[in-house]
Amino acid sequence: MNTPDDDRSDGSREDAGTTRGDTNRCLAEQTASHAVFALDEHGQIVSWPAPASELYGYDAEAIIGRHVTELFASEADAKGSGPSENILPDPRDGSIENANWHRRADASVFWGRLTVSPITDEGSQGYAAVSQDTTAQKEYERMLERQNDRLKEFTDILAHDLRNPLTVIEGNLTLYNETGDDEHIATIADTVDRMKRLVEDLLRVARQGDIVTDPVSTDLGDVVETAWQVVEIESDATLHYDPVPPISSDPDRLTELFENLFRNGVQHGGPDVVMRVGPIEGGFYVEDNGDGFSVDPEQVFDHGFSTASDGSGYGLSVVRTIVNAHGWDIVATDADSGGARFEVTGIEFLE
Repeated sequence: MNTPDDDRSDGSREDAGTTRGDTNRCLAEQTASHAVFALDEHGQIVSWPAPASELYGYDAEAIIGRHVTELFASEADAKGSGPSENILPDPRDGSIENANWHRRADASVFWGRLTVSPITDEGSQGYAAVSQDTTAQKEYERMLERQNDRLKEFTDILAHDLRNPLTVIEGNLTLYNETGDDEHIATIADTVDRMKRLVEDLLRVARQGDIVTDPVSTDLGDVVETAWQVVEIESDATLHYDPVPPISSDPDRLTELFENLFRNGVQHGGPDVVMRVGPIEGGFYVEDNGDGFSVDPEQVFDHGFSTASDGSGYGLSVVRTIVNAHGWDIVATDADSGGARFEVTGIEFLE
């Protein structure tokens, strides 16, 4: 049975919220995890409940009457894409969902999902807008992307750097077969041991990150000599080493660094290239007398970048990774001879 208060003067029954727009506004005030507000047919904000104020920081007086796209952050604010041009759906097409950076009243930004749904009431048209802060989900997706990229880079580096000691093994095995000199077998055994340490080190990097946590006092001359074996077997390149004071490092990873720099010099400077290693203030340099850089020197460190048709593009990426793991810096520049020069700095010598 209806009470008198239930009947309207025109004989129609009053619903709990009067219109669907009123219903949405009522629901919005009860929903804490989402901001639900109403738009007119042009996309201007016509209602702004408390959850919307909490999410964006604007009070109703400041935001009502402004277009909904003003809630989006510009590319300059968040380095993200702007809102879709078709943010207001056709009533026949249903809802449209936009995922973009949003800007709060205090100029902070968040990644949000805005769903706009058409509402037709007694011949007039408007929209219900549901906004949700999905920054945490976006960051999780980015984390997965970074992990996948890191996994690919890790496997590329592993495959690339295992080739270097394998070359030493192959070369010494050939020499042993030709000469029968047991010295070559000893070199092979040492190289196998280093391969084991390399694999263990790369696995440790995968688990713990790039930072070198247990550096030891390292004679750079010994490291350079070990790394030079790879180039010496494959080419007629010449090495000039000007002694560098002892440093604190992971010697196995430092050997990888020099192997890759030496290989880069031979690849771009030719089999008879002259390589030089020596001290500079706060570090050391490695340079060759080849043709130098044909591109921006900083670009050569990019993972997968190579100017050689048969280059993998991983060698110098590995070098930068190892340098950064030690907390050092590296720059590429032109050598006085016209070749390529790499300077590693930020190192404290031990004497």
